[in-house]
Amino acid sequence: MTNILVEYKNKEALIEVVGHTGYANSGEDIVCASISTACIMTANLIDKLDFRYNILDLVCDEGYFRLQVKTDSDVVLGIFENLVETLDSLQEQYPKYVKFKN
Repeated sequence: MTNILVEYKNKEALIEVVGHTGYANSGEDIVCASISTACIMTANLIDKLDFRYNILDLVCDEGYFRLQVKTDSDVVLGIFENLVETLDSLQEQYPKYVKFKN
């Protein structure tokens, strides 16, 4: 199961993605690969569009992703919210494997 935490406070947004989905064996897990791709693409896009100064924290390890950004830019907030919506869509499709924490 992959657990996802999203928090917004004080003009900052945080997303933390923890664990492997367990949908399939390592290297064959399309759900885990989808989550990883969405997370990495989000961080790369923020950097590529030259908003890297908005990234307060970024950790991308095996089974763990954390991104904290300043949300004073509508572009960065939009990119961040796109990631949340993408992961929410995956949760809807694979509810046994992906869960948002409250």
